[in-house]
Amino acid sequence: MTSPRERVIEDYLLTQCRAHGFLCLKFVSPARRGVPDRIVVALGRIVFVEVKRPGDRPRKLQQLMHTKLRRHGAEVHVVDDKPSVDAFIANLLKTSSGQQRAAS
Repeated sequence: MTSPRERVIEDYLLTQCRAHGFLCLKFVSPARRGVPDRIVVALGRIVFVEVKRPGDRPRKLQQLMHTKLRRHGAEVHVVDDKPSVDAFIANLLKTSSGQQRAAS
């Protein structure tokens, strides 16, 4: 269950993703604990996002899952405040525009 402050950050992530036309899907895996909270599909990328309340860090089980996902080639980000969400969105936009220029 998310805390009220974590919910504020998650809502902000969802709002920012929608504003840029990204999908921001809630990720729940009943048989597997520690999975990230959201999957963002944006500009040809699929990114896992862990949402924490301000100042919090992922729990040990979450860190292990993030490591496992990265080992399999997945991109995983942690956001814990509005500026980190803004930086995440900016990174998606910057990286994707660079990929689009390289492809042309």
